[in-house]
Amino acid sequence: MKAAMRRLLPSTKAQWAWCLYDWANSAFATSILAVLFPVYFAKVIMPSKGMTLDLGLLRWTTQASSLWGYTVSTSLFCVAVIAPWIGRWADLHGKRRPLFLLLAFSGAATTTLLATTGPGTVWRALVCFIGAYACFSASEIFYNAFLPHIASPSQQDWLSGLGYAYGYVGGGLLLAVHLMWLHEPRWIGLETTHQVIRLAFFTVGLWWGFFTLPCLLWLPSQAPRLIDSASTAPSPFTAALWKDLWAHPRAATMVVAYFFYNNGIQTVITMASVYGATELGLSTTSLTGAFLMTQWIAFPGATLMAGAGERFGTRRVLLISLALWCGMVLFAYGMRSSLHFWILAAVVGFILGGSQSLSRSLFSRLIPGKKSTEFFGFFAIGGKFSAILGPFVFGVIRDVFGTPRPAILSLAVFFLIGAAMLATVKDNA
Repeated sequence: MKAAMRRLLPSTKAQWAWCLYDWANSAFATSILAVLFPVYFAKVIMPSKGMTLDLGLLRWTTQASSLWGYTVSTSLFCVAVIAPWIGRWADLHGKRRPLFLLLAFSGAATTTLLATTGPGTVWRALVCFIGAYACFSASEIFYNAFLPHIASPSQQDWLSGLGYAYGYVGGGLLLAVHLMWLHEPRWIGLETTHQVIRLAFFTVGLWWGFFTLPCLLWLPSQAPRLIDSASTAPSPFTAALWKDLWAHPRAATMVVAYFFYNNGIQTVITMASVYGATELGLSTTSLTGAFLMTQWIAFPGATLMAGAGERFGTRRVLLISLALWCGMVLFAYGMRSSLHFWILAAVVGFILGGSQSLSRSLFSRLIPGKKSTEFFGFFAIGGKFSAILGPFVFGVIRDVFGTPRPAILSLAVFFLIGAAMLATVKDNA
């Protein structure tokens, strides 16, 4: 029992701070990204008849679920194109921790501004969300890069899984509070659901900022790399920036594999609540409850899959999780009721954290430690560009066919290609 409890607690202050950041920013991932803001955007902010976008000679009429997909893609594109550049610049100048803290606190502050949105404030909502989500995504590059510096290779599966587990608990706790507020707004002196949701947006920003404070105190600083040539990193678009990645073929293959299968994972995360609200007619309370269940199931899922990775091999367990994702895609295609949505949420919750944490720990063992921020910038390209492509494809197919069900099936292709490439990556740790 004592040994099991020790596995649920970080062993150093730096590890505590690292896990608490997952606790902090996961409130954005759950309450803002996955549950409350997509539904609020679709049902309150967005006009019920949709919007017509004038793009020069092209006029494009779009609905809430499609515009949401385009918005997610835009915010991630802003991060993905500069991810390895800012990572390399941080490594060269020893700025990993300052840039990480700047992005984290900026994202928290921008999130609080979502509380100022309401019916018809489409562009204000999109600008605030894109800014907050870009900071959220960019901060994860630097956050992930701390992993090989605060844990030995044998600890990385465990600590990576523990970070995700803490994130699911932290995000789940605040989401539970929001669910109680939605159920009884008068408990906090409010009258309407819309008022509760705007207050929830504000509390997410406060939560994110407050629990980032231990990182300010305990995460290790970084010495600049000593180099003879230029003191700045090359442009994001020059071949020189990519030479480091191609010099490590296993890491490069992992980036490409992650690009493909993360397409499916990120599309499920970002589009599930919009799909449930617009296609299945689920209420905000029902959607919030389903995602809350996902959070609590994800805690044991992440820790158990981390243990399985240590015992049976990280790559092998990760491949099994991708096979389960393919099964979930087929199940989602046939969803017709709220019960089906809850079943899907439960199974996804179990495999979600493990899939992401094992990807992170496997990649951390394939890269040089002195260039960890730069290489996690490349990893972010695999993650963020896939998160751009998936929701964008989902939105386009939804507009073309008038139903999202064909788009759901397309996710299986991403999982299968990613799994095939991952199978070629040797994990020698």
